[in-house]
Amino acid sequence: MKKLIVGTALLLIMPVWALAQGTDHHYRGQGNAVFSLGTARDRLSAVRCVGGGEVVSSGGIGLGGEYVKAASPFGEQMISANLFYHSGASKKGRRFKPFVTGGFNRLWTTYPAFGGNFGCGLNIWATKHVAVRLELRDTIGGRNISIEYEPYGNFYTASQNVVSFRIGMTFR
Repeated sequence: MKKLIVGTALLLIMPVWALAQGTDHHYRGQGNAVFSLGTARDRLSAVRCVGGGEVVSSGGIGLGGEYVKAASPFGEQMISANLFYHSGASKKGRRFKPFVTGGFNRLWTTYPAFGGNFGCGLNIWATKHVAVRLELRDTIGGRNISIEYEPYGNFYTASQNVVSFRIGMTFR
């Protein structure tokens, strides 16, 4: 009898729960795949492939991460943790959604190095789930480089400041 009463109560409350839910689905997560071209001291390290994702609150503040692989003779790789602010994230029907970002990087070449990044961009939503991502990002950090005539184990850090234009896709 107890199960029957609980089951009936749940069936009666269910329509009220359904009315409380909105008809729009608010997407909290999105991923991106980006190709990056930039200016750097050695031109090869400025060509990068980027993949990442972020979780965005209804207020537009997000937390994300990226993995970056550079086309470089040093085999540069980077992991980045960023904060985002998406302007107008809660407004429905907006096709153009600008954002700003900043965060910390960990770079790997011969030995790890640390850095930071900041930038701004624009997501142009073509469909409900796919957008074109345009971004300008400045990556600042160190990179360990070994030169052949240096004795083994001696490395120096070259400063790296790569200002890059990124173009790619965002998915949600």
